[in-house]
Amino acid sequence: MLVLPSYVPYLILVLISLMLLAAIMLHQRQLGVIFVFMTLSGIVYAAEFFVLILFDGYAYFPRILSIRYYDNAFGAVVSNLMILPALGLLSSLYRLQLGGIAALAGAMVGVEYLFDQLHIFEQHWWNLSYTGAVLVFFFFLARFWVGRLYAGGVFYRFTSLWMQAWSGAGTVMYGLSVLGLRHYHLGVFEDIYRDDLFLASIMGVLKSGVFSVFVTCCSRLGWRMLAPLAVFALDMPIYAAGWLEILIPFWQYALVYMLLATLLIMWSSLAHRYLWNLPVKSRNDVDTTPSGVLQ
Repeated sequence: MLVLPSYVPYLILVLISLMLLAAIMLHQRQLGVIFVFMTLSGIVYAAEFFVLILFDGYAYFPRILSIRYYDNAFGAVVSNLMILPALGLLSSLYRLQLGGIAALAGAMVGVEYLFDQLHIFEQHWWNLSYTGAVLVFFFFLARFWVGRLYAGGVFYRFTSLWMQAWSGAGTVMYGLSVLGLRHYHLGVFEDIYRDDLFLASIMGVLKSGVFSVFVTCCSRLGWRMLAPLAVFALDMPIYAAGWLEILIPFWQYALVYMLLATLLIMWSSLAHRYLWNLPVKSRNDVDTTPSGVLQ
């Protein structure tokens, strides 16, 4: 009997997510919907911080990384960065009704059950009924959120900018942890790697907020380029307090950090241009657009 490696089902989800995202972008004829996709990723990231990291609701076992908690987080990245946002994008752009949304939620409940049976996912206090209920809520939230974006709501546009930045920054900060370039140590959790991702997540949200404020308030690129310095400065008090351990020469870390932060602020600048230039429609216009709201 052929037994597939544990990571194969996760990679299949990644492939499905990419194919779905590409199909939506081609049909909508807008590359910019990727920023909406990342907004939904950021929203799921925020929820996962509480369910996975803070309250340990479940665990993933893709068995790709040697450090167990980082491997757990990799499974969460597949879910949060890829498959759930892709399905959320589908439900929002094509205004799925209750039946379609229930079908998507049911499919993901089935995937979770299958992963549990394959022993590549484990529930702690979480259960399948929670998954179904939360996903139905999330898909309806995605519909509502994108509608408010298109209606010109400043709150939703700024928060979307923040969430898409958090999606990118959170993934980059996770990468820094996995690569062993630095670790946060606050002492909240006994597992040092869980502790690392706990504080890294908090710092990622704060830094994403800084990116969003700079690209919103500063129209000139030169001023926006101060954002990488600002987010780097946020780490310095933590470094001085001993809560941040840099595992490579400091100048190398600073160089890598500034390069990545510069790429993130440039990406957020593109997201700002797209989100702030969505043509405003009334709520009725949004609700009656036959092929989606982002055309």
